Amino acid sequence: MMKTMGQMVLMWLLAGISFLGCATDQATQASPKRMAQAHEQLGTSLLGAEDYQGALKELLKASELEPNNVDVQNNIGLAYLGLKEYNSAALHFKRALQLKADYPEAQNNLGIAYANLKQWDAAIQYFEAAANNLLYRTRHMAYDNLGAVYHNKGEYRKAVEYHNRAVGFAPDYAPAYANMGIAYEALKEWDAAIEAYKRAAQAAPEDPFPHWQLGTLYLRLNRQEEGVQELLAVIANDPNGPYGNGARKILDDLRKRN
Repeated sequence: MMKTMGQMVLMWLLAGISFLGCATDQATQASPKRMAQAHEQLGTSLLGAEDYQGALKELLKASELEPNNVDVQNNIGLAYLGLKEYNSAALHFKRALQLKADYPEAQNNLGIAYANLKQWDAAIQYFEAAANNLLYRTRHMAYDNLGAVYHNKGEYRKAVEYHNRAVGFAPDYAPAYANMGIAYEALKEWDAAIEAYKRAAQAAPEDPFPHWQLGTLYLRLNRQEEGVQELLAVIANDPNGPYGNGARKILDDLRKRN
């Protein structure tokens, strides 16, 4: 199609029809935008499929054609996050925020990049900005991320506070309950940790992680029967995965000792 358009324009110019020059300019200007959209759509699709290298390749092409597209910059950052290139990810999230200051998705994503770089205070700054944006539909994720950062700083009580804010905003958000349980374990508040893990398992019954946390905690508390039941649930939910294999090994060791 592009070759045919080029031939048509060439013929018109040779014929000396000067008034078509404006239409030719419009077609030329529109073409890069359409190409940018095509690269962006393919890159976004590859990002969803977790093909981060393929996504980055397409999104960088889109950025060359349309450098001020805020969503393209944010998605490039996500591709770099997937590739664990956190400094590069941060640069593109910052670029997105330069183009659109009120962009809570990019703020939360920039917080994730900084958290992976262990720049805790910078991460807190951007997670708080996202969490405080009333128009951000997934504020619970920013609250949960804040809890994780405070956990890494050793401020476990504050971590619990933010995980609680997350489930207050989204009562069925299982990761926040699981993270809350981990914080309660750090505080050695075993009953609260168990309750949090149970809430996580109820919210996401097919997720092996809450059962893993419960099972290993029960065993440390010498509540073997309950621990075995939870580890069996891990195997049922993740039969060939890392949690399932780990649970199977623990149960095999228990049988040998008994």
